[in-house]
Amino acid sequence: MTKKQKLELTWTGTENQPRLEPRIRIELADDPQRADSPVRCHEATLAMCHEPRCGCSNIRFQWLPAPANALAAAAPPAREFWFNLNEKSILLTPELEKEPESLRLAEIIRAELTEADEQQLREWFLAVKLAIIQTTPPSEIDIANLPDADDGQMIGFVEVFPCGLALNFTWNHEAWAVDEQYCVQPGCKCKETVLSFLKLMDAAGQKTTEITDPPALRYNYHTQASKPVATGAAGSPSLDGLLAALKREHASLDTQLKLRHLILQSLYARHYLAQARSHLPSQSNKPGSAPHKIGRNEPCPCGSGRKYKQCCLNKSRA
Repeated sequence: MTKKQKLELTWTGTENQPRLEPRIRIELADDPQRADSPVRCHEATLAMCHEPRCGCSNIRFQWLPAPANALAAAAPPAREFWFNLNEKSILLTPELEKEPESLRLAEIIRAELTEADEQQLREWFLAVKLAIIQTTPPSEIDIANLPDADDGQMIGFVEVFPCGLALNFTWNHEAWAVDEQYCVQPGCKCKETVLSFLKLMDAAGQKTTEITDPPALRYNYHTQASKPVATGAAGSPSLDGLLAALKREHASLDTQLKLRHLILQSLYARHYLAQARSHLPSQSNKPGSAPHKIGRNEPCPCGSGRKYKQCCLNKSRA
């Protein structure tokens, strides 16, 4: 980065939600090789895919460039590109390849985002994605290709919502997350979930590359009772300690678990209803399946015992 380039990640929001909306601001020299080159300021608002079950990590940068000083030329029209946060790559499209300035901005962002910037963007992305999942009416969420629960097995929330891993917390300076599994069988009134505790990063900041045999417990979000399921690998923290740490950082844990359980139950209720309907014979496609026309002298279908003409015929014409 030359002295004429400056990248800054800022946030707008409220006191309760300080990271409501991230913005990227960058100052670029039109010609970095010239000391007297005009400097142009570019600012982008960020957005994401609003499909609750989409597992992509794509963020849209919509640029709203403006002159940085009096020497800069008039601002060009707004441009945009998509950035894959997990892969730290630009989604090249025919439109972007035809826009050299947009492509230049995209490449600078890809190269200059720091690990701290990426972490802040990831936290924002997951928080907004969870809000989308929890506020979208279940009737509007796609139920295609739901994980199979026909044998009664519990279903992980992230199996249905790949970006729904939301319960992160810290234990002794280590980064942990929780995988939640729920019963989704029709008519089941249980208030339980199985919580598996996954260590993501150790106290030295090293990421965990393999997660096997995690400690897990069965937790009732109505009574707050818990029961061990697996103690985890040797050296794992106690289940009581992990649960206490989780609750310290998520004061509304029970409400969150209840909401996510209800969302899954609603989706699977729709799934099983659609499945049942698909097995019914289709009367409309059978020859001669037109509705039977009731004769005037036939018994009235209402069961009165009188002829149709003497009973409901005139009512149907009213």
